Amino acid sequence: MDMTRFYHEEDLFPREFTRWEERPWGLLFFNPDNPDSYDSNHALIFRSRTDDLPAVLAEITDFYLSRSLHPCIYQSILDDGWFGEIESDLSAAGYRSWLEAQTYMLLGPDNAICPSPDVTVRLEPVWQDVFARDIFEAAGEQWEIAVAKRQLQNPNTWFFAAWLDNRPAGMIYGHVNADHIARIDYLLVPMAHRCRGIGRALTHAFVEHCKAQHIDCALWPDGETPRRIYEEAGFRYVETRLAGRASYRK
Repeated sequence: MDMTRFYHEEDLFPREFTRWEERPWGLLFFNPDNPDSYDSNHALIFRSRTDDLPAVLAEITDFYLSRSLHPCIYQSILDDGWFGEIESDLSAAGYRSWLEAQTYMLLGPDNAICPSPDVTVRLEPVWQDVFARDIFEAAGEQWEIAVAKRQLQNPNTWFFAAWLDNRPAGMIYGHVNADHIARIDYLLVPMAHRCRGIGRALTHAFVEHCKAQHIDCALWPDGETPRRIYEEAGFRYVETRLAGRASYRK
């Protein structure tokens, strides 16, 4: 299957929750109010649009340093493995670079998850402060609070919260783009609530919502445990891509 439209969304999803400026070679995502969020603060560069790489890297570095932000660069996922080829150029500009293998999966028809009856999952239309305390702060991921709050203001965002004993115990949120494909942007269950079926219940709810809306969905699981859950929900392996990352070291 041609995954181009999914990879295109993988590149551009930060537009859902942070500020951005376009350049001939790519985009600059930035939010000085949330500097710890890498997804909110990085440059995205495209191989086919980058004619003068040293000049582009210098422009990126100046942009973030002038805003007291740490310069980070993401390679377009469409440019599979490119940062491995330009490692010396990135190093000369002051960047440490690496490649991350990302295993992409596409949602199929067979959802085998049986949600725990002890967990209630609801599609939440508005932000509640209890989500910050009981989910994000409890999981030690405070930087994601501003991202989730901002994204929930968008009408194309789906935010599901899992409730256990009348308290939020986890969440999953994602969005649907104009091409009618969904991206799962974040799944988070605090350590105290893991191994209780909460991640499975959240994934089940998101998957069934996609099917009801006739929306395609693709993702890359961050670890073996999420991958097993997604496989149970009906996601199937498509291919592995090498995503490039670079972080300024001076």
